[in-house]
Amino acid sequence: MAKSPTEVELDVVNLSEDGLGGATLNDRPIWIRNALPGERVIARILKRRGGKKFADGRLVDSAGSEVNANKDRVPSACEYFPRCGGCAMHHISADAQLLHKQNSLAEELLRVAVEPGQWRQPSALVRTGYRRKARMGVRVVGENVLVGFRESFSNRVARIDHCLTLTKELSALLPDLKSTIAAMSEPHTIPQLEVAQGDSSVAILVRHLQPLSAEDRELWCHFELKHRVQVLLQSKGYDTLARLNEQDEVMALDYKIPEYGLSLQFYAHQFTQVNALMNRELVRTALGYLGNITGHIVADMFCGIGNFTLPLARAGAKVVGIEGSQEATLMGQNNAQRNGLSEQCHFADEDLYSETASAEADASMSATMRHFGQFPQALILDPPRSGAGPNLESWVTSPELEQIVYVSCNPKTFADDAKRLSDAGFVLREVGIYDMFPNTAHVETIGHFVRGI
Repeated sequence: MAKSPTEVELDVVNLSEDGLGGATLNDRPIWIRNALPGERVIARILKRRGGKKFADGRLVDSAGSEVNANKDRVPSACEYFPRCGGCAMHHISADAQLLHKQNSLAEELLRVAVEPGQWRQPSALVRTGYRRKARMGVRVVGENVLVGFRESFSNRVARIDHCLTLTKELSALLPDLKSTIAAMSEPHTIPQLEVAQGDSSVAILVRHLQPLSAEDRELWCHFELKHRVQVLLQSKGYDTLARLNEQDEVMALDYKIPEYGLSLQFYAHQFTQVNALMNRELVRTALGYLGNITGHIVADMFCGIGNFTLPLARAGAKVVGIEGSQEATLMGQNNAQRNGLSEQCHFADEDLYSETASAEADASMSATMRHFGQFPQALILDPPRSGAGPNLESWVTSPELEQIVYVSCNPKTFADDAKRLSDAGFVLREVGIYDMFPNTAHVETIGHFVRGI
């Protein structure tokens, strides 16, 4: 018989950047979900790692009332919180979440001694039903199939029937996804699913460890027809994605940026921002920072499928989008053609993280010179969580470069790179956070750097 998790009563003293309440147990740190500073909670210890403990928490009641609740605590709108690990901050008010995320970024900038000229107002437009892409675990428990995010501090799949974070269309698919897998001949061979939604269509990526039988394929054909979605089978990496009928073409999804009259296509496995409304706001802000760019040369580093490249071109700039994935740059070029922008923007695939002294080290310079015969006057950076990488300084050496807009999903690497840009002569004129992932600990940052005098 499995041993029940230990429960202890603790006083919470702080809140981590991950939204976990911090306390001490036997002179060692313990981090608690659903716990806020100033509260006394019963912590159910679920995991031990590196001398730390991790737990789920619940408030200590006094005669049935939560007398010691933090003023920023709100009732969770999600019935599965905090057991489901998909979100970390359902118990914190929206305003307090924004303040906490901004303070976390401020602390990182203070760590590297970079002081922004000013802070922009935090931006938040939607709280639930925003997530258009997700990877979810699948687990067979007896005769039941679970599809969802992992439980808190565990590899187990949370038992959920719907999800407030997913769009209502994706959430509504969960019951039939579970029943379809349960009806398969070998349901335990499906370890995970991915869902992706565009403006007009949905794709389901089904990871399978064994070839599907004809009967299993028929089940998924029925699912595909019933819900009018595209089901893609994935036997190994993304290069193995295929339709149920292998003769059929894998279809691209699409999303619009209506402010710029754009429609962008993407494949379900390619990176796009999961929050469509906030992405539009982010694009609008980035271009607002750059001002009138008609006729200017702009390099868009880590451009993906052209999320910033095409709006820049539509605004009158000449743009080169640079990205490490050839597949993404081909999609970007296709998007440029579909939107009538082939003359204004070009795409190049370069290893932006290369540490060799080669053309990749000054990719923005060489690519813009190659296509437009000039160095860029502005730079857009939108790197992965790991940051801009080892070649950042080489991208900003040209005296023609006047300003940089840096979009980041990691406050720590943003701060590290802000310090490098500061050392290279650029001033952080303004910075702000965008709540791209409400109720989670993730945050999007945008900073505007200008060349110092």
